[in-house]
Formats: sequence, C-alpha cells, structure tokens
Amino acid sequence: MVSSIGQYKSLRMNLQDLNNILQLQSEEFTNSENILFLSVIYQALLDVTEPKVENETTNITSIRDQAAAWFFASIGIPSQDFEFICDNAGLKPSLVRDFAAYVINSDDPGEARNKLNLIWKGGKDE
Repeated sequence: MVSSIGQYKSLRMNLQDLNNILQLQSEEFTNSENILFLSVIYQALLDVTEPKVENETTNITSIRDQAAAWFFASIGIPSQDFEFICDNAGLKPSLVRDFAAYVINSDDPGEARNKLNLIWKGGKDE
C-alpha cells in the first residue's frame, strides 16, 4: 500500500472552514444508504483524529494509523475501498481526502472532533 499523506501536509483548516462544511449538511444525505457510507467516513475521521495520550494502547495507535492510511492510500485494496465508500456516499474521493487532511491539520483538532460529532448528531448541539 502506498500512502500519499505527504502531499496534504500543507493543507490547514480553521474552525470557520469546518463550520461552513457543517452548514452545507442538507437534505441531500437523507437516503439511508448514503448515511451508512457517510458514517464510515465520519468514523474514520474520528479515528484518525483520536487524541494521542501518554501510554495509550497499541490498538488505539493502530486504529489511528489505519484510518490515516485508508484516507491517503493511492493504490491497492484500501484505495479501492475508500473510493467505493466515497462513491456510495455521493462524495468525490479527492474532496474527501482534502477534507480529511484539513481536519487532521486543523488549528484545533479537539474542536474539529467536536464539530465532527455535531455532524454525527445532525447539527444539533446538546
């Protein structure tokens, strides 16, 4: 598997960018099949942005690394799976990769995770 995460390192995202994306959430994604595939993408985003903690288990580290590899693989099964998931979610794989890079490189990863959780909840802040 070849990963091309390096080309995305310069992409930065501020919280306003993430707010704008949250506002774009619309009725387009009410189809249950779309939601299923979007859920896979969102879970991978949450996995890849899981905060690193001292003495964390190798399982957590492995999950984080696998999620990053899934987003940025350029060949092989992970790349094919990623493109299949994106296509079935109704999203362009290149835009999802850009978005993942923005989230990973965001100015405040904790806040980015909070915004992603808002997306999971349908934009409702509790």
